[in-house]
Amino acid sequence: MRIQNSLRNMFFGVAGQLITIIMGFIVRTVFIYTLGIEYVGIEGLFTSILLMLSLANLGFDTAMIYSLYKPLAEGDKYKIQALMNLYKKAYRIVGFVVLAIGLSLLPFLPYLINGKAAPVENIQTIYILFLLQSAVSYFFIYKQSILIADQRNHIVSKIHSAFIIISNSLQILLLVFLGSYILVLVTQLSFRVFENMYIAKKVDRLYPYLRGMNKAVLYGEEKKRFFQDLYSLFLYKISGAVINGTDNILISMFIGITVVGIYSNYLLLLSTLTTLLSYIFYSLTASVGNLIVQNNREKKYHIFRVIRFSNFWVYGLCSICLWVLLDPFISLWIGEPYLLGSIVVGIIILNFYTTGMQGASTTYRETTGLFKKGKYRPIIAAGINLALSLILVSIIGLTGIFLGTIFSRLMVYFWYDPYIIYKYVFNRPLKEHFIKYISYTFVVAGAGLITKLAANQIQTNHQTLTLVLMGMLCLTIPNLIFYLFFRNSKEFNYLSSVLRNLYQNKFLKTFSKKYHIQNEKS
Repeated sequence: MRIQNSLRNMFFGVAGQLITIIMGFIVRTVFIYTLGIEYVGIEGLFTSILLMLSLANLGFDTAMIYSLYKPLAEGDKYKIQALMNLYKKAYRIVGFVVLAIGLSLLPFLPYLINGKAAPVENIQTIYILFLLQSAVSYFFIYKQSILIADQRNHIVSKIHSAFIIISNSLQILLLVFLGSYILVLVTQLSFRVFENMYIAKKVDRLYPYLRGMNKAVLYGEEKKRFFQDLYSLFLYKISGAVINGTDNILISMFIGITVVGIYSNYLLLLSTLTTLLSYIFYSLTASVGNLIVQNNREKKYHIFRVIRFSNFWVYGLCSICLWVLLDPFISLWIGEPYLLGSIVVGIIILNFYTTGMQGASTTYRETTGLFKKGKYRPIIAAGINLALSLILVSIIGLTGIFLGTIFSRLMVYFWYDPYIIYKYVFNRPLKEHFIKYISYTFVVAGAGLITKLAANQIQTNHQTLTLVLMGMLCLTIPNLIFYLFFRNSKEFNYLSSVLRNLYQNKFLKTFSKKYHIQNEKS
């Protein structure tokens, strides 16, 4: 059942994200040609500011999802009601805090943009609409947590896909015929509210005991333990916001808003790919949480190794594809003036790879509740990131900002997350993890070099044909090398057997039959 739920979540998550990718590229292309790169830069800057404001979230989402695993598995409706009541009250407070802090930043906006004046009109109105879009979602989004914890995230994915198609189509029409960014933002805000309200209604139908008012509350040790976990998660939240949210702000302050716009195009591709991959791996989170509650240590360790191996194969392949294809794609898409330097692009891809390779450790840290172990280390990571980025940007420019992000992650998370998991979950020596990590990285580097050299030999008179041929090499060479190196590994054989069984077993038959029947009825 865990595998079935995970794959159902993956299928609809990936399908939904593919829709988002297509619509996102169309909207961004229209955006650039109708409004200009400065508006893209402003959007990237404000998105980063709101990411910093999401600190008010305090990690409630992760703490709540973790807290729901056990009562959902045991069918404890009272405790589920108590947790959801707590979550509802907390997120109302969060919404008002985000709104208040966001409004207090209005006078400081000019100082966050390099230059004497902002190159975009109505800058404060644009910022307020961004802020409202972030703040109002907190009043409804809390109900999604029970779907995620109950391994039913595919429901959210399907609803989100429908709203994305309608919302983005309307945005394109507004950009083409009216060229109004304000109306685009109002549209985004409206659809965000409607989507969250619709999901909340769906949750009420699926879990009738959550409808209306009830007086269920947490008491004593349970409430104390929840807030202890929450405090530890808050520290991780600070680190994540600083590490991921300060890059655009620093670029805007020290280099310029136009460069933020150029980098935002790369970030669109990377974040889209990251979100797509996160649907695949995040779909496993609730299943791992269920596994942690029910199964033994050897099984936990085995699944960890499989997820780590999957991280290597997927993120390694994607990193190689990005290294070879990213600049040619940007050049074909919007032109050479929007390219960053090859060194900067290489550093950005290295950051993508190291983040992705943390996936197994992050999943197990969150699902095992090891929030309190090393809880102050995220603060150290955030401090290292900010200090190094500020120092290096003045020495080597844009590259220094991204190097600060990578170094802070490697100096803290790279070794500590696996350390606590191996010590408190697996009770095994940590050496095995690093041997695997290094071997995987060497294979990725070697496969990437071979693929890059092969791709450089392709010479045609058509950019599109060149990109397609390069893409074929990227999909062929790395996968072949990975297979040759790891075809006899336990992790590869396990994944192969799972895929074979899924192809043959009744899950796929039941899945296809279910939707065939639904289509006949419709």
